[in-house]
Amino acid sequence: MAGRKMETEETSNGRSPYMSPCGNPRSTRKDKGKKAGDDEVDEQAESFAYKILSQEQCTDLLSLDISDIQNKLCEIFKLSNHCTDLQDAATLDYYTSAVWWGKQQSFTTQQLSGFFTMVHTLFANVKDQHMHLVDNMKEMQKMLRGIEPEYPDIKSAGMDFFNLQQAKSISQYMFTSLFQHYKLFEFMFSHTQAEEIIGTDLEIEVAKPAAMPFPPPLDEGVEEGLHTSYIATPPPSPEPEVDESAKSTEPPPVEDIDAFSELTPQDVLEVVESVTKDLMSGLQLDLAAKLREKENNLIQRINKIHKVAETT
Repeated sequence: MAGRKMETEETSNGRSPYMSPCGNPRSTRKDKGKKAGDDEVDEQAESFAYKILSQEQCTDLLSLDISDIQNKLCEIFKLSNHCTDLQDAATLDYYTSAVWWGKQQSFTTQQLSGFFTMVHTLFANVKDQHMHLVDNMKEMQKMLRGIEPEYPDIKSAGMDFFNLQQAKSISQYMFTSLFQHYKLFEFMFSHTQAEEIIGTDLEIEVAKPAAMPFPPPLDEGVEEGLHTSYIATPPPSPEPEVDESAKSTEPPPVEDIDAFSELTPQDVLEVVESVTKDLMSGLQLDLAAKLREKENNLIQRINKIHKVAETT
């Protein structure tokens, strides 16, 4: 009877009573009791935390500033050629920005390590596996599975120490930092860097040995002869020697005489009047000539008006 009842329930609901709403088989209480300890071990083993960065490394990174974080990651991942190799430089920059963003989000050491595991895995899919964009996005969705699920039977992928809002922020960060520039990363990790970029030869002129009383000039970066001839300030020219016989033939110096001390107020008034008359005479003549010119123009206009009136 129990078996028939179960079969009828399966036919009416369209699924087995041992299947969850998502289609996953439900485990009985007996099974759960038996495998409770094993599930905890498996969950801890499959957790994304402390797979790439250890707890001590995450603790150190959360206490550093941006420049020290970059130096620390460069030491951890052996990216010693980041100054000349474009791929190492891009990798170091991407890892540094991810750790700094996690620090700004106030992640714990466990959250920072799990987040960095995701960042490292997705970035390695592009760098080493050359994975397609759609496939890599599916990998990210698998990693975020089980964070605050609607159905408790859904197994976490190893990121259950994040909440739903943090998962949304992580998804947005991955889209803006990695997937939005996916073609650029694919191109960079699939082409060889040009040798000319890192093989530039520079020629510089080194300073000569200090065999002279003073070393050669270094600020200008030129040879000493050119510096002495065209750049250095010439020494002051010596003053010419004065002959005693020439001094005797020179006339005695003339004493300064103050000519204005002997003028009276009347003399000053006469000087001012004479200067004023000279200036005003020229102005008066110019003004009179302009007035006559304007007068002639007015008379011509009046005559034209009279002629027009007489003809009408």
